[in-house]
Amino acid sequence: MSTESSKIRPSDSTTDPTERRSPRLNNRDVAQVFYDIADISQILGENRFKVIAYQNAARTIEQLSQDIYAIYEAGELKNIPGIGDAIAKKIAELLETGSLAFYEKLKTQVPAGVVDIMHIPDVGPKTAKRLWEELGITDVGQLKRAAEEGEIRKLKGFGVKSEQKILKGIELMARRRETRMPIGAARPLALEVMHDLFDAVPAGTIERMEVAGSLRRWKETIGDVDILAVSTDSDAVMAAFRQLPQAVDVLLSGERKTSIVLPSGLQVDLRVFERRHWGAALQYFTGSKQHNVALRELALKQGWSLNEYGLTASRHPELPDGTERFFDTEEALYGFLGLEWVPPELRENQGEIKAAQEHKLPRLIRLNDIQGELHGHSTWSDGRASIAEMAEAARQRGYTYWTVADHSVGLGVTGGLDGDRLQEQAKEIAAINRQYQEQGINFRLLQGIEVEILADGRLALPDEVLAALDVVVASIHSGQRQDRETITARCIAAIRNPHVDILGHPTGRLLGKRPPTELDVERVLQVCAETGTVVEINANPVRLDLKDVHARRAVELGCKIAINCDAHATDGMDIMEYGIATARRGWITAEHVVNTRPVNEMLMLLKDHQQS
Repeated sequence: MSTESSKIRPSDSTTDPTERRSPRLNNRDVAQVFYDIADISQILGENRFKVIAYQNAARTIEQLSQDIYAIYEAGELKNIPGIGDAIAKKIAELLETGSLAFYEKLKTQVPAGVVDIMHIPDVGPKTAKRLWEELGITDVGQLKRAAEEGEIRKLKGFGVKSEQKILKGIELMARRRETRMPIGAARPLALEVMHDLFDAVPAGTIERMEVAGSLRRWKETIGDVDILAVSTDSDAVMAAFRQLPQAVDVLLSGERKTSIVLPSGLQVDLRVFERRHWGAALQYFTGSKQHNVALRELALKQGWSLNEYGLTASRHPELPDGTERFFDTEEALYGFLGLEWVPPELRENQGEIKAAQEHKLPRLIRLNDIQGELHGHSTWSDGRASIAEMAEAARQRGYTYWTVADHSVGLGVTGGLDGDRLQEQAKEIAAINRQYQEQGINFRLLQGIEVEILADGRLALPDEVLAALDVVVASIHSGQRQDRETITARCIAAIRNPHVDILGHPTGRLLGKRPPTELDVERVLQVCAETGTVVEINANPVRLDLKDVHARRAVELGCKIAINCDAHATDGMDIMEYGIATARRGWITAEHVVNTRPVNEMLMLLKDHQQS
């Protein structure tokens, strides 16, 4: 903790704080200032460590669950991880005055549109600077016109393909859905709100509480958060909700519904119901619009009108209009209508209603079905924990095996492994396995590699090296803006290699940051099914790759699936639930997933082992 004298606090001015703080900035606004500072600094060629510091500060502020004003007023800005004295002072100035002199001066050095240009896929700060300084292009519109008119090829090092890539990048950027938050950011915030609300009221006040909406369906991006609760004291619950420290703004406050805004800008709606309405309310506020329409139509055919409170007889063949039915649980409601209970992840009107009528819904995979993982990293490449530490973390999660799959050479920034280093790593893995065996512990480390698929489709390691490993994951990390035919052929060449067991995070997307490659997913999945190559669902909530619809298609084509955290630290295994949810949204069962099997059975499902 910082000493009292070093704490950055509001000034002692007697001026009304509301006058000094206009306009009031939320966490996202403050974070954006530091993102902008980092971007402009990159264009100006500033020290990369300063740029990284600003980027880290921006990410930290954006992800804070507490209002940054509250932290500032408590004098604790420098206690935020990654916030040093210089940045803390800048934050204080920004919150105190509504502006930052350093930022305003910096903005005069680079046109705002040039910053927008650098965020176009495949452009970046250096290219944006050249386009500005050499061609006078200062916004995306000018860049689009210049590319269409063949002006950019006049620059040294640029050609027709460069112009085409820029135009494609502009199109991709325009399609980004800026208003939705990735589930990996939204879910922890929602769970924290629920935890704090439960603690803020007397014990027993809230009988039940659950997230609903797209968050309960585990959609990959979230527009806002719905929370439902059962309570006999709605006034007390709503008052506590309005007074949560995360509530930087109250948009709506009523007896049964209140809406607040979190420091991140995420809107959270709370609705309170009576116990008898819980089943209908949870169903109503969870299902997609299309699922709910289909369910209401089914109810009407049976003589019932369905809403968030229950069923009301409407032209029922046996009951008078207005007769009501209420349900404590969703299961009771679905059952009353002649359906199996539909898991939330399936409520997208993609055949689940018919399957539920016929009692043919799949038994979806669950978290405790996973017995081990086939893709993770250690300090041998870009991980932050040793092999022994990662092994123990896996074992503590109940796994019976875990795969060390560090990066290969061919991905320059990671210090990847070649054949010689893999042999050295194998000795360490063997020693750890001997210790487990001597202690009678049922756990085994596997040695693998995440081998880079090079731009021409070759792998970064020779076949004789790959053949000696337990698991080979092949992934693309570079050249991701290749055209559809090129990148598809590149990927197919890799998965036809007899030693490649798993195709890692196939489309390379990063939610909200990087669009997927132009990969022809259908063709690639067909070849995976043909060759027996396992397809990965990467559980990292920024990736979730394969996405749900592609995962469902993969299984339809006969592909086997692996669900991996791609963990780079011990806590990186905590995200498996996101991968499981993505698989469930793809109608995937435990039988479709290779790492639900014991280690020896799992290994026999991998391509290299089947052919040996």
